[in-house]
Amino acid sequence: MGDSCCLRNGGCGFCDNVPFPPVAAHAPVIDPRSCLQRHANLWFVLTLLLLQAPLWLNPGYFSHDELQWAARASGPTLAGLPWQGFGDWQDFQYRPLTFNLWMLLSRALFDTPQAFHLVLVLLGTLNALLLASILRAAGVRLAHARAAALVFALSPYAVWVQGWVGCLADLIWVAAGLAVLRILQSLDTGRAALVWAGLAAVLATAIGLVAKEAAISIPALLGLATLHLRFRPLWWVATLASGTVALIYLGLRLDVLLHPAAGTPYAIELWDIPRRWLAYQVFPWALAVGEIEVLQLASWKRWALLLILLLGLWWSQWRSARPLLLLSLVGGLLALAPALVLPFSSNQYGYGFMAVVCGLVAVSVAGMGRFGRATVTVLAVLCVAHGFQIQFTLHQVGRWQAVFSPSLADVARQHAAGPIRLWAEDRDQEFVLRRLAHQIPSYAAVVLGDRVSVVDSADRANYWVARDGRVRARP
Repeated sequence: MGDSCCLRNGGCGFCDNVPFPPVAAHAPVIDPRSCLQRHANLWFVLTLLLLQAPLWLNPGYFSHDELQWAARASGPTLAGLPWQGFGDWQDFQYRPLTFNLWMLLSRALFDTPQAFHLVLVLLGTLNALLLASILRAAGVRLAHARAAALVFALSPYAVWVQGWVGCLADLIWVAAGLAVLRILQSLDTGRAALVWAGLAAVLATAIGLVAKEAAISIPALLGLATLHLRFRPLWWVATLASGTVALIYLGLRLDVLLHPAAGTPYAIELWDIPRRWLAYQVFPWALAVGEIEVLQLASWKRWALLLILLLGLWWSQWRSARPLLLLSLVGGLLALAPALVLPFSSNQYGYGFMAVVCGLVAVSVAGMGRFGRATVTVLAVLCVAHGFQIQFTLHQVGRWQAVFSPSLADVARQHAAGPIRLWAEDRDQEFVLRRLAHQIPSYAAVVLGDRVSVVDSADRANYWVARDGRVRARP
């Protein structure tokens, strides 16, 4: 009995030599196409993971956030760690789900960075699969749905979120939003379905909001979908349920959010919203730009080229289906809205925006002509290429940190007293050095804290940091 189950029932060719008992006369016939589909899905997941290998093979970390949380999570007992309670809604950054999960992950995985990064990459891959599933349920061709998921997962916004542990919150809230959309698509009509729709919306919105404030976009996006679907009862109930959770959240936290502590970078600023909104639109294909805030330094010629590409995309969507272009613009704006009021831009804020745009462009492609499809293909290639650039940057910084932080801890251990004033021999590495040395309480059980600083002059330094990250006494 060496034949496979698939070969018995028409054959898929992937399961040879797998023992299987005789098929009874009344047994259902297995559709070989479903077997092929399962294998295709597995290969798609493996492809996504392979293309994100620089992220999950990263031997180190990107910024001070990961190092600070590792220090917080290193207490002798779990009970003694600085957990954030779900009732601490007066904290400005009220993210108990994110912070507590981050604490657990840091405690368990910080010493094995590749495993830590793999967790985030898997979460990002799950979000890409959810997006593809939503598109398939909406009638998008399989090839277009998977292409959209691939571009989304490999976009500069996504790889930044999946490669920097500090962006765990963005993975969670976007997953909650995508999950509720997929659940609503799967429900039938009827009173029971309305109840399930309401419960799913409440749960998804609550999970998103205790992960990050940006999840306030979930009810807004559900409302946009409800409007597009002409107020179908299922979606209308979900929007009302989600909106109710959001109103309760704002009732508790609006005053805290509107009045951040002095010295924090989260003050609301409205006058520069148009520029920041435009930067989020064009950043996906702004090659060689590591962080979106740097775009403000770009020349007018570069901005002109980026805007021409953006207009080409919009024109293609307009020619395909005008309502889809409107949905893309409004949906992207709603996904970005919580971040647009801040006085700065950051890559992670574009993660939900990218899911919306990739999804709606995939829906539009079916109605595009040659020019439209060529435009979308070029922009998709540029977007993925930009994402790979950021993947390799994150990997490079991680390799440097894997040398620098242990070396710094060794210096602090050998010289238990006195300040450690650092100077980067390679001036291009100064910014990375400042991020990785910023307010780190301890590393590998060695106290650092206020002892460590990065100075502006080599004459003031007593330790130099070599190009490979090693810390050595000033020559």
